Amino acid sequence: MKSFRTPRPLLAAVAQGRTILRGCWTVFLQTKVATLVIVLGAILLAWLLWPHDRALLDALHASRLYDHTAAHNLAWYLGTFGDYPTYNLPLAIILLLAGIATKSLTLRRLAVIAFLGATLAGVFDDCFRLTLGRPRPDTLSHANLQDRFYGPLIALRGGFQSFPSGHAASTFGMGIALLMAEWRLGLVTTLIAAAVVWARMELGRHYPSDVLVGAIIGIYFGLLVGYGARLRRPVRSLDSRARSD
Repeated sequence: MKSFRTPRPLLAAVAQGRTILRGCWTVFLQTKVATLVIVLGAILLAWLLWPHDRALLDALHASRLYDHTAAHNLAWYLGTFGDYPTYNLPLAIILLLAGIATKSLTLRRLAVIAFLGATLAGVFDDCFRLTLGRPRPDTLSHANLQDRFYGPLIALRGGFQSFPSGHAASTFGMGIALLMAEWRLGLVTTLIAAAVVWARMELGRHYPSDVLVGAIIGIYFGLLVGYGARLRRPVRSLDSRARSD
């Protein structure tokens, strides 16, 4: 009976991921001051926007110049399927499988970059989203609650995971990382990220401050992965190595 062996392309993808993560750590160590500025800036922006969140959200809804039903249907599709398990992870898997099928190291590398950008941003975002416990806009509209943080015990309940937006973090994390690695694919995924952010507000699932801070988290980790991947770029060109796999 033959023993199971992990396919070489998967082992190569894992090794590529470890290499890029080492590059990310190097970039982080070199930009700790910039990271602190970004964190403080995100906190300041959230603090400034917080009192105006409801008015801004209502204004976004009131200024629609297109059919309400069509807008809601589009927002529902984007806001429902533009999530980590239904968009980010499947796209990374598709890129990986396409790279294996075509023996393209470039596609396999893009798959790793997409996965790391979305995952790192999403995990970091969840550290706050699942502990702060801010009610979502549609939760507040159906309950007599104050718009504040209710803590980690309440945050585990549905409807109390508004700040910051996980959709914004994971989609922008992947979009910006890919934008730095392959601008044409990255441009598409970044535009999709912007559409998902709009959809989450249109559906009343997030306030402007939620998606703004989530997007900042995503952009930061997208840049971190992008620069980390450039720092740890393979010595030989990707195309020349594709055939050797």
